[in-house]
Amino acid sequence: MIGRCSKFTSIEGDAKPLDGITRATIEEIKNTWSSQGKRVILLARKTVCKEQIINAQTSSHFEEEVMRHARSDLTLVGIVGIVDPPRDEIPYVVKTLRGAGIRIFMVCTP
Repeated sequence: MIGRCSKFTSIEGDAKPLDGITRATIEEIKNTWSSQGKRVILLARKTVCKEQIINAQTSSHFEEEVMRHARSDLTLVGIVGIVDPPRDEIPYVVKTLRGAGIRIFMVCTP
């Protein structure tokens, strides 16, 4: 998602160009939090003027058009790390599944 951002919101609330140093700092925070088992969510925004929207909200193409606008030139607003520990019953469930011959894998995407 950070690759879609061209600006970031400063502590003062101003949008500033997202330079390589700031981008690397955010990536480092994201990687650190991820390695600690946190779920990391990047918050970004983009203002799209009414004149830039061709399709009506009721059109089947509206969502497609909004997604096209969201592919680039976003402004990074913040990054959030969420601690989401496994529920208490998970070890029992995993043991039961393994006992039934089911192999379990965790897939992490970059």
